[in-house]
Amino acid sequence: MSKKQPQKTTLINLKVFINSPAKQSRNVIDVRQMFADLKAARFLGRQIFIRDTKAMFRQSLLGFAWAILPPFLSGGLWIFLNYSGAVNITDTGIPYPIFVILGTLLFDTFTQALNAPSDAVNAGKSMMAKLNFPREALLLTAFYKLLFDFGLKLLPILVIALGLGFALGWTALLFPLGALVLMLLGYGIGVLLIPFKMLYGDIGRIITLGTQLLMYATPIVYPMPASGFIRDFNMFNPLYYLISIPRDWFTGIPVVSLVPLWLGLILALIILFFGWVLYRITMPIIIERVGA
Repeated sequence: MSKKQPQKTTLINLKVFINSPAKQSRNVIDVRQMFADLKAARFLGRQIFIRDTKAMFRQSLLGFAWAILPPFLSGGLWIFLNYSGAVNITDTGIPYPIFVILGTLLFDTFTQALNAPSDAVNAGKSMMAKLNFPREALLLTAFYKLLFDFGLKLLPILVIALGLGFALGWTALLFPLGALVLMLLGYGIGVLLIPFKMLYGDIGRIITLGTQLLMYATPIVYPMPASGFIRDFNMFNPLYYLISIPRDWFTGIPVVSLVPLWLGLILALIILFFGWVLYRITMPIIIERVGA
């Protein structure tokens, strides 16, 4: 009889995580640890984004069209109102359809960026309550979706511009960069508002109402007035500059100054960083509420 060979035991070294309040409080404001967690979350964030995008395509008749239609339908409504005589907007410097579609597309990008972080965290709340993973993955998922949806909107706006016989110059290539600054501002504010929107349902309703009012107060579907309260208000409204500069780039209108764009970028990064810190500090409370 042959002797039975002893079985070899394979040992797998698993990394052990020990959570304690003291350690957690140090890690949330440790900048190196924050960026290490962000790096570790890249793969998971990308996989969640791919999963959600495929699911949206499979479970919807219109699929990706839902990412494209809202700003173009809104712009189309204003075009109809203008040409039907219900409203009278003429002095835009460029064809009104281009003016209004660019404005509504950029404002829709801002509002989507404002809501995307909390939507991603809300969609992943059951996963947060059960699994231990870098929470930054959900933030990255939201940002990937923003970039993807904006990329889908670029092709229709180019087709509309060329279809109307509008000649595009080289400055149109800068349009995505200007839109990115606007996106970062909305995204930063959205990250900052995550704890409030997750813990208090009224905050989301207030933001929805506020963005609707802000759209009419900002020169998006009408040109900047020569005088009056609206002009005075928008001189200090960063959205006015972050929408008008990319729109001017796309249409070839000379941009007087890029200072508002740089200030908007700095403001967006500052808000995003502090929102990220607040997100890490309040995440245990949010998970506790979700798991309750």
